[in-house]
Amino acid sequence: MTLLLLNTTIKISLIVLAALLATAVMHRRSAATRHFVLAVALACAAATPLVRVVAPAWQSASRMQLIDRPLAVFDDVQSNTARMSAAPSRQRVAIPSLVAALGTVWMTGVGLTTLVLLVGFRRVWWIASRAVPVSDGPWARAAVDIAGAYRLRRIPVLLQSDHPSALGTFGGRRPKILLPADAPSWPADRIRIVLGHELAHVRRRDWIVQTASELLCAIYWFNPLVWLASRRLRLESERACDDAVLALGVEGETYASELIDLARACRPDSLLLAPTATIARPSSLERRVRAMLNVTVNRDPITRSVSIAAALVVALVTVLVAGFGVVAQEQFGTVSGTVSDQNGRHIKGVTLVLSNSAAQTKHQVKSDDAGAYQFVGVPGGVYELTFELPGMSTLKREDLSVAGGQTATVNAVMKVGTLEETIRVTPGHLGEAPRVVDYTGARAQQKPDPCAASAAGGCIRPPVKIKHVSPIYPTGSPGGSVELKALIDIDGRVSRVDVIGSRDGRAADPTLADAAVAAVREWEFTPTHLDGDPIEVSMNVHVSFVAE
Repeated sequence: MTLLLLNTTIKISLIVLAALLATAVMHRRSAATRHFVLAVALACAAATPLVRVVAPAWQSASRMQLIDRPLAVFDDVQSNTARMSAAPSRQRVAIPSLVAALGTVWMTGVGLTTLVLLVGFRRVWWIASRAVPVSDGPWARAAVDIAGAYRLRRIPVLLQSDHPSALGTFGGRRPKILLPADAPSWPADRIRIVLGHELAHVRRRDWIVQTASELLCAIYWFNPLVWLASRRLRLESERACDDAVLALGVEGETYASELIDLARACRPDSLLLAPTATIARPSSLERRVRAMLNVTVNRDPITRSVSIAAALVVALVTVLVAGFGVVAQEQFGTVSGTVSDQNGRHIKGVTLVLSNSAAQTKHQVKSDDAGAYQFVGVPGGVYELTFELPGMSTLKREDLSVAGGQTATVNAVMKVGTLEETIRVTPGHLGEAPRVVDYTGARAQQKPDPCAASAAGGCIRPPVKIKHVSPIYPTGSPGGSVELKALIDIDGRVSRVDVIGSRDGRAADPTLADAAVAAVREWEFTPTHLDGDPIEVSMNVHVSFVAE
C-alpha cells in the first residue's frame, strides 16, 4: 500500500506541476481558463490510481513470476550431542517494517486533516442552522435580478446569520449563501457586488470543486505541490468571479473599494475551516485588487471549445504520466509466498533472509500466523533466499531472479532437522550391555503430546535416546573415523544405517565401519513427533576410533 502511494504521489506531482507551469504560461489568459486547467488537473490527479489500470501497453504485461521449484536443503549443525539442528537467528531491520511505519504516519496525517475538514463543515452547517432565510427585501430582489443575468435555473437560499463575519457560499445540490448580521444595512451597490460574486461561484460550481480539492489535500497532506495547486485554484476561482462582477457593469475602482471594506469587516479565514466560496478572503485580496484595476486583463469566460481542448490535453498528460509512472514503480519487485511443514501445516515465525551478494544487501522478515511472508520494494537482481527455524532443516533458494514490477512467489516446505551424534571409541573400551539413558516412566507414545492439540505447523516433540550401545574397538586396528547416516523410524528404532565414508572424505575402514554399524543398529529413541504425528527422522553419526 505504501509503495503504491509513493508511486501515485510521484505521478500526481508530475501532473500537478505540469498544470502549475501551464497556468504560469497562460498568464495572459482569463482566470476562468486557468481555473479550469487546474481543476481538470486535480481531478485527473485524483483519478490517477484508476488511470494506471487502463494506461497504455508500455506498462509491464507480466505481473507474476511463479517459482515453486524444489529448494536445496542443508543442515547447519555443529553439535556434539544428539539434538535437532537449529539455525542462528539474526537481528536485522526489515524493509517491510519501515514501509508499515510510513503507512501508519500517512494514515495518521489523513485522519487529522480530514478531521479538520469535518470540523469546518460542522461549524458552517451549525451557523447555517441558526440563520434566518431571507425571502424579501433588497437582498432577495438583487438575487433574482443577478440570477437571471447569470441564467441560473434556481436561486440559492439566502441565510442571514447572527455572526458578524459569516459571508460565503456553500452547498452543492442546493447552494446557500451566508450573510453576516449587519447585511440588511448594506448599501445597494455592496449588495449587488456581493451577490454578483457569490452567485458567480454558484454558477461555476466552485464549492464542489474546492471541496474536492481539499479532500485531495487531505489524502496527500505531505505533498506541497497539491496544497499549492489547491491554493492557486482558490485564487483563480475568486478572480474569475471578480471578472463576472465586472462584466455586470460594476466599475473596477468601486469594486476594489467595496472589497477592501468587506475584508476589514469580515474575516472568514479565521471562521471557516471548511472550503467556502467567499468574496472577502484576505489572503488573496492584494492580487485581486491589482487585477480588477488593470484594464488590460483578459476577463473573458472560458468557451466550450477551449474547455474541451484543455481537458483533452490534461487527460493526455495524465495517461502518459500514469504509464511512465508504472515503469518507475516496476524498478522494484516483490518476493512472497508461504512456509509449511512436511505435514502441510503453515509455520509461524520462520526467519527468512533475502540477500544479494553483488549489492551486499540483506533483508529479513518472519512468516505470520498463516505462514505467509512478503518482501516488498526489492530492487531487481539475483538473490539468495533462506528459511530458518529451530528444529527444522534450513532451506536455501539460490539464484532467485527478481525483476522490477514482478512478484516472485516461493513456497517452501520445511522438514524436521537431522540429529547429530559424535562418539569416541578407544581400544580399552569394551562393548557395554545395552542401557537406558536418562529415561524413566512410561514410553513416549503413552505420554500426552502438546503438539497434537496445536493448530500451528512446525510443532516438534524431539526424540530422546533411551538405549545406547557403544561400538567395540577392533583388535589391532590403527584407528580412524567413520561417518554414518542412520534412519530412525516412527517407533524410535534405527531401521537403516548407511556408511558414508571417513571424516577426511575417503572410504571408511571396513572393520571400523562394521563395528560402528553394529552398535548404532541397537540404539533406540522415543518417537519423534511433528504436529502430534510420529515421523521418521535422519541422524548423522560421527564415530572416531582412537588408538591410545
